[in-house]
Amino acid sequence: MSQRTYEFGVITDEIDMDFARACAVAAELGMSYVELHKVWDKGIHELSDAELNDAHAILANHGLRTHLVCGMFFRPFSLADVELATMETHPLFLEHMQRLERFIEIAHKFDAPNIRTFGFTRDVGGTNPSPRSADGGGMDESTLARIAKGIQIACDRLQQEGLTLALENARSLYANTGGNMRRVLDAVDRPNLKIIWDPANAHVAGEDPVAGFKAVQGHIVDVHCKDARVVDDETGLTAWARIGDGGTDWVTQLNLLENEPVQQFTIETHWRGDGIDKAESTRQTFAALKQIISQH
Repeated sequence: MSQRTYEFGVITDEIDMDFARACAVAAELGMSYVELHKVWDKGIHELSDAELNDAHAILANHGLRTHLVCGMFFRPFSLADVELATMETHPLFLEHMQRLERFIEIAHKFDAPNIRTFGFTRDVGGTNPSPRSADGGGMDESTLARIAKGIQIACDRLQQEGLTLALENARSLYANTGGNMRRVLDAVDRPNLKIIWDPANAHVAGEDPVAGFKAVQGHIVDVHCKDARVVDDETGLTAWARIGDGGTDWVTQLNLLENEPVQQFTIETHWRGDGIDKAESTRQTFAALKQIISQH
């Protein structure tokens, strides 16, 4: 049995858009933190100051904290009409940087050390279904240069605030695999750029999650926990699954993570069981993860 320390949390809208109910269930499940993504049917950056005050009070009432502001930064964001030399003046870039300012306010209010970013939206591929490949569809040098510049600017802004930018992989992005995130890490070259490792997202993109983990190990500040299965190899169609029922191979992932300094393991269920709601789906997938941990 593993001797490492796990701290469990959840992205609240994977339980309920009602923040109070989501926090009540998270506390009932023994979780110690939540991640803020969508609350009361709004993106976290869209909440008013009064709503943020309400959310802060609800967290305190349930003895929970916030580990990560899990907003939609640089997603959706197509680079198709973005030039490297003028990226910082592009209207969509300016819009996202303004969004980042709100994320910074929220991070400070909730004492959250991390703000999530994504690796920009792929213009070809990345949908479900679409072809899966070990490199997630690749990423040319011109695209990498623009991604790196955007993330460097964001990292430098967060460095002034003592905050970390945490890059998450997702199928529809250029940074959709561990290998592609490694390329971004190297190109950005900022100490406050870290990784949210999602092995199921790497799996649906086509990467072997073992190879993906090895590409980013040592840089992980959060592990997003869910599972997925391939429905059709030819088309690349995938479907979310309860942890342990898909192709992510959580036993191997947990063994690989055994000596990784990250302690935060965050349920991001996505899977919906037949005839049960989001909260029960989350309960079941969390129970499955804990069962795997108890046996590995």
